[in-house]
Amino acid sequence: MKCFECSCRGATIATVIAAALCLALPVLSKEEEFMPNQPDAIPTFLIIGTAKGGTTDLFGQLTAGPVNFDPDRPDPPFPHKSNKELAYLSRTGIDGIKMLPQKQQYMEYLELLGHPCGNAMRGSIFRECFTANATKLFTLDATPTYSFSAVVPLYLRELSGSSKVIMMIREPVERAESLFRHYVVTGTRWSDKHIDDLAIDFFKAINADKGLETALQQAANCSYGDVVCLANSWRDICGFTLMESQENKLFAAGLYNYALAVWRYHYFKPGRVLVMDSHAFFDRRMDAMEKVIRFMYGRPMLPSEQKLAEGVFHHKSTLKSPKMILSPPVRQKLSEFYEQHVIRGLFQTLMDMRDEGAWMFGFNGEPWRACPGFEEFNAAGKSKL
Repeated sequence: MKCFECSCRGATIATVIAAALCLALPVLSKEEEFMPNQPDAIPTFLIIGTAKGGTTDLFGQLTAGPVNFDPDRPDPPFPHKSNKELAYLSRTGIDGIKMLPQKQQYMEYLELLGHPCGNAMRGSIFRECFTANATKLFTLDATPTYSFSAVVPLYLRELSGSSKVIMMIREPVERAESLFRHYVVTGTRWSDKHIDDLAIDFFKAINADKGLETALQQAANCSYGDVVCLANSWRDICGFTLMESQENKLFAAGLYNYALAVWRYHYFKPGRVLVMDSHAFFDRRMDAMEKVIRFMYGRPMLPSEQKLAEGVFHHKSTLKSPKMILSPPVRQKLSEFYEQHVIRGLFQTLMDMRDEGAWMFGFNGEPWRACPGFEEFNAAGKSKL
């Protein structure tokens, strides 16, 4: 991962000072603590995170028949036809007012989630149904589109403030290549493009819009611990046309530090968010699923869940034609962009979130080792054990 090591070099003086302060202060956060699932949480669980970061994989691990309908399972199952990629809350036309309990879009969302009261009439009949059935079924929404949305956390806060969220993060340069490759191999788009073309156009779009350039610089100037500044900056960035094209989202959706701030400011609660390193999820499936099950249900893995996790082998794609790989100069430019907007503050953000009660998994090996704050983050984590 030499290319990534380049993107993580050069910690600023501010980073060094912040790291020193973190080392000097006592660790105030407590060990991970299970928070009971709330029966009125709609949905019960959310899996969000970067595309090609493992959301589909994790969804399958949780909803596969052998584990979902295991007779020894002590928890409510998910709907028989649980659907991934609803992406309902990030669709055009969603209105926060209409998402309130028993309003039109709220009922539509319940039905899509497979909730037993999705088809119930409103009013007293709905309330009776909810009281009788809310604890008989868990609901699950899983999509990458929520992770970088500036409005979904607001909708969800009004809809249900008690859902548990699993957010998955993958090294941004590698993620962009992997997602581009996915689209090309599946024939969905960009069969006639080189990934360099998209990256160059992405930077051209930034340079052509002085307002966007200013918004990005303001975001980069926010101190790492200023969640309001980071969240407001991401809201402003999302208002530009850059985020409207799939080509630009290929790269802009990797700005995790800003997107995390919106969720952290508007929605995340102690004990109800798990931030997971996608690389560790792919490479250490058993450990990852053990953490997920403990976070979601507060119990050890069942034999059926262990068997399913053991049977997974992560196939790294060998379909890497030259058009699917960034050229060295373009890779370097993209790495420097992510270093400024993601890498420099990522581990400080993760450390702050952990101190606020968020669960963490991974981030203790490659490809993060050369990043600013890596050593401090993991040293503090070990001191809690």
